[in-house]
Amino acid sequence: MVRRNWIVIGLCIAAAIMLSTAAFGEKGEKKGSLPAAAEAAVKALFPKATVDESKMDQESVKMYEVGIKDGNTESDVTVSEDGIISEVTTEEAVDTLPAAVAQTIKAQNGEVKEVEKEVKYAQLKVVKLDAPVTSYEAKIIKDGEKIETKVAADGTIIKQETKKKECNKEKDDDDKDEHEKN
Repeated sequence: MVRRNWIVIGLCIAAAIMLSTAAFGEKGEKKGSLPAAAEAAVKALFPKATVDESKMDQESVKMYEVGIKDGNTESDVTVSEDGIISEVTTEEAVDTLPAAVAQTIKAQNGEVKEVEKEVKYAQLKVVKLDAPVTSYEAKIIKDGEKIETKVAADGTIIKQETKKKECNKEKDDDDKDEHEKN
């Protein structure tokens, strides 16, 4: 009987240790997920911003994606564990774009849904660039197709992808009704 009690007590202690270790590990990941050097690099680039969230982006290189607010502007900052900022992405209004970029995007003759400004500070291997490289990505709807256009700061198109726009249920129902009438 005494032996059984000691076994039960031992199992309870082991379970308590495992549960507290798991709980501590989860709290540590959430609270301390952004290393000090990475946070300092983001603060140096955006001194007035507050960090909304951060998560490790790639485990092999340990990149963190940090969502920040700087006044009314929201940005996503990709930063390495040792504080090298790789990329900053910010949603932009068409009227705030450089003239060459705005002209190229408007020349697509479609409805501009969204424009993102992407500034690269480092390449994939997290090698700091000598100078930042800025580009813009616009999502445009034209003739029922979704077009994603990447434009350099000087207005040249870097990349353009066309994707078929998904039909919504309402449109499908309208087509169905039209076919039934015929």
